[in-house]
Amino acid sequence: MEPALTALLLGAAPLTAIVGNRINWGRKPQSDANRPYIVLQRIDGVPTYHMTGASDHVASRVQADVYGETYTSTKRASSALIAVLSGYSGGIFQGMFLDSQRDFPAADAGEVTTLFRTSVDFLIHHQAS
Repeated sequence: MEPALTALLLGAAPLTAIVGNRINWGRKPQSDANRPYIVLQRIDGVPTYHMTGASDHVASRVQADVYGETYTSTKRASSALIAVLSGYSGGIFQGMFLDSQRDFPAADAGEVTTLFRTSVDFLIHHQAS
């Protein structure tokens, strides 16, 4: 699922016009100081079953954290991300649904940073990998 989702996002010109190819799983490479950027995390993945065993379907929650220098740039990038994924179906994806959005400081407790962060959760129904 992760490679297919990455390819979908990198193929979306309105999104890459804002974030370029700065879409990573887990964390952003420290060597890349450009912004805004997106960090993806698969929070969970629940397989479904039928009477004869496991199906080929998984429901995953993916969290996308969008970081930027300004609140406006962060919100613009998160809006472009939502426009690509919300309601999408195709390929291995049966459907993607926006679940929640929230604004956070970009730092963990005790850290100091000037970045802004918007976190967006999607419920993604897909074929098992």
